[in-house]
Amino acid sequence: MERKYKITIPEPCHEKWDKMTPKDNGRFCLSCSKTVVDFTSMLPEEIQEYFISHKDVCGRLKSEQLSEINIQIPSQILYSQIHYRKMFLLALFIAMGTTLFSCQDMDGNKQKIDKVEVVEDVKPEQHATTGIMLMPIDTLKVEEHSQSGQEEPQSGHYGIIYNSNDLDVASVPKNGMKKFNSNFSKNLTTAKQGEISVLFVIEGDGSLSNFNILKNTTSASKKDIIGILEKTPKWIPGKRKNRIVRSTYTLQILFK
Repeated sequence: MERKYKITIPEPCHEKWDKMTPKDNGRFCLSCSKTVVDFTSMLPEEIQEYFISHKDVCGRLKSEQLSEINIQIPSQILYSQIHYRKMFLLALFIAMGTTLFSCQDMDGNKQKIDKVEVVEDVKPEQHATTGIMLMPIDTLKVEEHSQSGQEEPQSGHYGIIYNSNDLDVASVPKNGMKKFNSNFSKNLTTAKQGEISVLFVIEGDGSLSNFNILKNTTSASKKDIIGILEKTPKWIPGKRKNRIVRSTYTLQILFK
């Protein structure tokens, strides 16, 4: 009989679906700068296929379809995805799950998730709730790795993303914010008049990523705006408790 693995989600979320911005096949969460995929109308097979094809997915599913959040993947498919198995430690996400991702049920009530585990030989069933779904990289017990996961640095591309007002030392451009804004306005030649507001993430190495255009009343295209930001010099990353961390920043510039 084909072996399957069952993964439960570590913690529920405090972010509300109706407060997120519609984007692509779901909605964009400003808290963690991720697109939350709407799986509520998908079949279990479609959810499984999406999960296998994408990494660190955050999704929304119907909570009444099951009593706990889980997704099952055939072992044959799992072990064929060598890239995902070696991508990162499951324990790291378990340790950080309460901060990174969160969800509420359809009535706005928090749903308790007691544990995260990998189990073998479970029967197929439909899945539903809202939250982050993780690809298992091996048959590991959470209890053996959760402590070491808490000691991992937060500066990598899988670390916690903090809001700028939660930092002890704010992220700043190396040449100062005034010069950064000036260079951005100067290089974005397609913007004539209006306002631009962009949310992005400052990574642990100072590079910018996860761009989301919140407002654009200028003539500049989304491609032009992001293109300029991608070419800017690296920032000095922010710090929290004397550690370099990932953080968000909202850039607002008025063109006259």
